[in-house]
Amino acid sequence: MAVDVREALEREVEACLAASLPEVDLLELTVIGRGDSAMVRAVVDHPEGVNHEICERVTRAMQDVGIGDRFGIEVWSPGPEPPLRTPDHFRRAIGHRVALRVTEGERARSREGLLSSVGEEHISITTPSGVLDIPFGVIRRARDLDGGDRW
Repeated sequence: MAVDVREALEREVEACLAASLPEVDLLELTVIGRGDSAMVRAVVDHPEGVNHEICERVTRAMQDVGIGDRFGIEVWSPGPEPPLRTPDHFRRAIGHRVALRVTEGERARSREGLLSSVGEEHISITTPSGVLDIPFGVIRRARDLDGGDRW
């Protein structure tokens, strides 16, 4: 599935949640499989935590806007290493260890360090070899390695 299609689906899910469950935050959206067997996995957060009822409400909201007509739907809680997707997610993780998958030129690389700051265009992590400034545009995946205590 092309990145722009996934991003469009991500925006569709965000709009669905904003309209029907504004307190729910979409942390990550993954499309698994293809064709009739494709699944959408949404990792969500809620100020009071994510339980079965929240997952059910999110699933129902996504079905109500037709996403369930195109995809199977799975809704997950953030778990012990919650994903980081938006600048706000990164801001909440300042001072935490983060694991990143980034694109550098033609290569994908893993980076890990202490998230020290979040700007408009990039984040900074402190690693044993120094501070790295990483633009948001090259981050493919990010996890808060210390996030289990706050989720």
